[in-house]
Amino acid sequence: MNQHHHPLEIQFERFLQSAGLVRRGDSVVLAVSGGIDSMTMLHLFACLAPPWNLKLVVAHVNHQLRGDESIGDEAFVRMSAESLKIPFVLQRVDTLGFAHTDHISKQEAARQLRYELFERVRQQRSANSVATAHQADDNDETVLLNALRGTGIRGLAGIPIRREPGKIIRPLITTRRKQIEQYAREHEIAFRLDSSNESVEYRRNYLRREVIPLLESSGEFDFVPSLNRLSRLMRQLDELLTAEVRQILSGVLIQDEQGKLSLDITKLRSKPEYLQEGIVLEVLRKLGAEIDSEKVLRVLELCELTTGSQLQLSKDLHVYRDRERLSFISPSEETPMRQEVALGNSYPFQDFWISLSLPIPPPPTLGATPGVEFVDAGKLGDHLLVRSWQDGDWFMPLGMISKKKISDYFVDEKISLLQKRRIPILESNGDIVWICGKRLDERFKVTNRTRSVVRLEFGSTIFSH
Repeated sequence: MNQHHHPLEIQFERFLQSAGLVRRGDSVVLAVSGGIDSMTMLHLFACLAPPWNLKLVVAHVNHQLRGDESIGDEAFVRMSAESLKIPFVLQRVDTLGFAHTDHISKQEAARQLRYELFERVRQQRSANSVATAHQADDNDETVLLNALRGTGIRGLAGIPIRREPGKIIRPLITTRRKQIEQYAREHEIAFRLDSSNESVEYRRNYLRREVIPLLESSGEFDFVPSLNRLSRLMRQLDELLTAEVRQILSGVLIQDEQGKLSLDITKLRSKPEYLQEGIVLEVLRKLGAEIDSEKVLRVLELCELTTGSQLQLSKDLHVYRDRERLSFISPSEETPMRQEVALGNSYPFQDFWISLSLPIPPPPTLGATPGVEFVDAGKLGDHLLVRSWQDGDWFMPLGMISKKKISDYFVDEKISLLQKRRIPILESNGDIVWICGKRLDERFKVTNRTRSVVRLEFGSTIFSH
């Protein structure tokens, strides 16, 4: 591009060069929703592609949230990509279903699904980066929203020019919305309107449509440049703090033999608040988690809760308080156990072993040996199974006459999420006999009418109480 090109085209090219976002010959995935920002970005990249020898791919996610409007967006973006002879990749996702399954908001679900697709397309196409159309006004809205939430330095840093993981770049992040609108008018760039952007029910839309115009109408300052300058300074400060955090992290972070990460709560809380936030951020980075300031605050809040309290950060990452530690685990790594067993045998598992005797006469005393229990052999069925705990499981705790959900029992016993997933359940014909090493079921207890018993023994190499 040269002096005969539009000022925005020149600004766009210079920013790509100065920030090192794209190099000549790169392959770039363009995240295009069909709105004015992404359609303008598509146009700018299409103009730059021949002189820079860029290989472009358009990626579009249909979140299936707005019915025919979403279908229209999909068709529009496809047609636009085809008219520019740029490869087009589409993914339709069940956003509401994902949000329900993962117990997250609709907006968070859409964001996670969107970025998962972008990274998948980038890897499949061997692309260098994924470009999203976030611009300067988006950034100032983010900074203001985070300030109102009370987030730390990372929140005030706003939308980063680059984002890891995922090789995300934001080539329009220094461009004002009014510049984009003017350019789109002058070049007759067609775009779609998202009806959800009109609703002030969303906090961001309320700031955009009500609060920011009111502040700007005072004429006392230029609001967007002011917040973007703050964002830039906070980003520089965040880089300095990140370096400091990495120097002290080893004194707070614990890694076990399986590679699982935990934070020492006492040591964490001994640091200034800004370092506490930085430490949690760094751990989330190490785990490749989606990072936002609200998640960091929620993790730190766990330090004040009781043992066993937990937080689901995503479908692949949970954090829970286990006494004086905050432990991060990936539930997907925990393979559910399911093993049919028979009397008279012992069975070794990865983290424990269990043995079941053949029927024997009742002993004079049942005793209180840890990990050993006796049950009425006559009450056991033909089908015995050792398995993991499942949602909805219930039993009748020894000494009680009413049912109790095992999840409630775990909460009462302050058993952590990681322990829950590793404590085996002994089942007989579909009924729970024993939460191994913890509690028998009343229905299988030995009584004065018991003629023979089965001796159950459980040994764990991880948990002992």
